[in-house]
Amino acid sequence: MEKKTARGKKCSLAVLIVLCLSAAISGCVSGRPDPGRPAAGFASPEAALRDIAGTAPPRGTLKAIAAIQVVTPSGAYPLKLAVLLRRPAMMRVEAIPVLGPPNFYLTIHEGRLKALLPDKNEFYAGPATRENIAMFLPLRIDVESLVSLLMGVPPPVAGKDPRREGAMEADFYRIDIREGESLLQSIRVHRADGTLAGVDIHDGAGKALYRVRYEDPLRSGGFVTPQKIAIVSEEDKTTLTIRYAEIEWTFEEDDSPFELKVPPGAKEGAFP
Repeated sequence: MEKKTARGKKCSLAVLIVLCLSAAISGCVSGRPDPGRPAAGFASPEAALRDIAGTAPPRGTLKAIAAIQVVTPSGAYPLKLAVLLRRPAMMRVEAIPVLGPPNFYLTIHEGRLKALLPDKNEFYAGPATRENIAMFLPLRIDVESLVSLLMGVPPPVAGKDPRREGAMEADFYRIDIREGESLLQSIRVHRADGTLAGVDIHDGAGKALYRVRYEDPLRSGGFVTPQKIAIVSEEDKTTLTIRYAEIEWTFEEDDSPFELKVPPGAKEGAFP
């Protein structure tokens, strides 16, 4: 197996991936809530979070077509992808070209990231680290948080003993999650229907890392799936706007769609 671990090769691979994806194109405010204001309509922050988590079944697989607009400091480009998502950390992505079969595949399963470029018959594999994920999607975020956010669910909290504070804020019920005095997440829930409005992920030192906003919730089979997601990376000054279509939930236990196999004769490389 040919390993590509040098900085120059990694940069070349990143450029190659962006070119392949581009070729596949078809045609909050920070601060503490006021603890003195009553949380009318919500029994507790924990109850509100349980209601949100219940809108996306833990073992359900979300299937959709994602039209994505990526805006970075160096430019903007669109993508059109078929996606499969399952919590806690499974993902499959296929680029949708104008004509013909997908020319890019990516899977994440059991902590391994795999990518196939059929046009070049090249296959790459390695750990699903933040850095490796950022080579494909311009977000330096762990896979478990990424999958949750893309499914419209607040990501798990890494703090050892998090404290949750809830209060009313204009049209939202706001939940701040802290470890000690460090703010980890701010979550907003629509007062009118209890659906998730947004999640801000912080670094624990008062700085927001990601701001995520949800719109156009689709109710189907007792589940609520956002049809529009906007993710802003404050660190990289990058914005992803995602619009889902053809949303479908399945409940098969088969993990094979998340396992990408090496095609016969493919040239293999490794992510660091």
